[in-house]
Amino acid sequence: MASNHPLLAVEHIHRSYHNGDAQIKALDDVSLTIEEGEFVAIMGQSGSGKSTLMNIIGCLDTASEGRYFINGHDVSQLNVDQLAALRLKTFGFVFQRYQLLPALSAQENVALPALYANTSRSERYQNAIALLQKLGLEGREHHKPTELSGGQQQRVSIARALINGAEVILADEPTGALDSKSSEQVLELLGDLNQQGVTIILITHDAEVAAKAKRQIHIQDGKILSDNGCSREYSTQTNNETLSDLPSIAISEAVSISFRALYANWFRTLLTLLGVVIGVAAVVAMMAIGEGGKQQVIDRIESMGTNLLLLRPGGANMRNSGDIATLTLADVDALALLPELVGIAPEREGRSTIRYLNRDYRSKIMATTPNYLQVRDWEIAQGVMFNEQDNQEKAPVIVIGATIADSLFPNETAIGRYVMMKNSLYQVIGILTEQGASSGGMNNDEVVLIPLQTGLTRVFSGRYLGGLTIKVKSGEDLSAVEESIRQQLIQRHGKEDFGIFNTASLIEAVSETQNTMTMLLGSIAAISLLVGGIGVMNIMLVSVTERRREIGLRLATGAKPKDILRQFNIEALVVCCSGGIIGVLLGIGAALLIARFDIAIALSWQPAALAFASAFLVGLIFGHAPARKASRLNPIDALAEE
Repeated sequence: MASNHPLLAVEHIHRSYHNGDAQIKALDDVSLTIEEGEFVAIMGQSGSGKSTLMNIIGCLDTASEGRYFINGHDVSQLNVDQLAALRLKTFGFVFQRYQLLPALSAQENVALPALYANTSRSERYQNAIALLQKLGLEGREHHKPTELSGGQQQRVSIARALINGAEVILADEPTGALDSKSSEQVLELLGDLNQQGVTIILITHDAEVAAKAKRQIHIQDGKILSDNGCSREYSTQTNNETLSDLPSIAISEAVSISFRALYANWFRTLLTLLGVVIGVAAVVAMMAIGEGGKQQVIDRIESMGTNLLLLRPGGANMRNSGDIATLTLADVDALALLPELVGIAPEREGRSTIRYLNRDYRSKIMATTPNYLQVRDWEIAQGVMFNEQDNQEKAPVIVIGATIADSLFPNETAIGRYVMMKNSLYQVIGILTEQGASSGGMNNDEVVLIPLQTGLTRVFSGRYLGGLTIKVKSGEDLSAVEESIRQQLIQRHGKEDFGIFNTASLIEAVSETQNTMTMLLGSIAAISLLVGGIGVMNIMLVSVTERRREIGLRLATGAKPKDILRQFNIEALVVCCSGGIIGVLLGIGAALLIARFDIAIALSWQPAALAFASAFLVGLIFGHAPARKASRLNPIDALAEE
């Protein structure tokens, strides 16, 4: 059934360019029709407008004025995806300089348009080989363009134009860069394709080349001078049918393209990767150190027991030293009657120098009762703890910490020895187990324990206490017991001249402080990840600039702008995700190495997941601007890049 419209119809096309204030007319009121199966040569000297006309016919450019129809479809009414579909399925381009991607083999170059037609990998490669063999390139399928002659490269370009079964071949000066023999072969090949029903539009300035075509159109200064074809009048009308479109290329294909593009510049990719790796590794390592420090402090507090209440003298608006003498042994006796308590250890502390022979050690003196170790969950490593009889008799006996024992008695047994303290002799009867640092950073192993009555009589002045450590029975409501003690002491003293603290609230306060420090460390490390993201964007922008010809070629062979957008976005994501994985592993390794230097660390999956997610977001955010720039490139300008 005959069609009521031609294959291609150009009606009163104008195309102007602006160079500053000057307007340059490339095409001036051009009209022509081309029927299916024609072999047309458009002739003209350089600057005559023939290439501009070809770009408009091939949907690479748009007219300033006029209308252009393809199979009855008004091109001006089509969106970018429909124009890409036309370039993909209707047109095949043969460029003067071949426009082959140097990193791809002949087979891969030919198969490129089929990628955007969503043809399976195996099928498009088989079709590419069949076309190359048909065009006389058997055995050259896996050669790179630099390994092929000019004529062979042009044949690859023709095969690429045919891979999707193009109805129209647009050949722009296909013989311009070839010797006479290769030129003859290419023209013969185009003639054979025309015999098979393919419409050929040949752009040339050579009359001998144009003579090979069945129809010659002469163009000069943007106007058609002559046309020996028989144009007819057609009732060209807008066809409202939507042009068939194809979905974007598969993610797996885009990832494969991205890896190849990144591998082509592997050293630059490695340097870009390094910024992300360092950023992610720093986040993981710093978070591990911060969490380790937090856990270490909490463990030390918990080692005291989470069911302890610490009662200290002094309340609001109490400033002078006399005001803090508010806790007495009578308070201990009163509180001991509470059934919720396991025990109460009254305390009075100060500092003094301990001397043995010619060795001195300044330490903390703690006067307390024999149940101090039970309340504090501490044990004796050697010897014994003083008992209640020692306390009542004010016996001059002491129990010393491990650090003091090592310092004063490095090569002998401390038990039974006498030391000088406050001008009095005290017998060492026990050595405490090692405890390490307290939650406040003090060394617990520097303490000296003496009976409370001995301390109040011989060491300290006054009968008041420096504090009480109260152990609550397991399972009791710590807050309720705390309130009960507060009310009883207020009743006894007439005012709240004391303070009560529990280890649970201390752990909460320390946790909040340590969390802040951890976040600070993580934020500092995240700055390097941010810098890495800026590096990714910078390198991707450079990559877009360097690969303008590749982008133009992909657009000309059927890629939609969103395909280009996806490809470059995925390239940035591949860099950042690869850097994220390597960075996480490196950060864990760095944390484990740091742990060898007795620095506390705590490894968990959350910081690693956060760091990787941050790297992913860096790729997504910082890669979008270069990808968007690539997708908006004009294919004509991009293909013109040298």
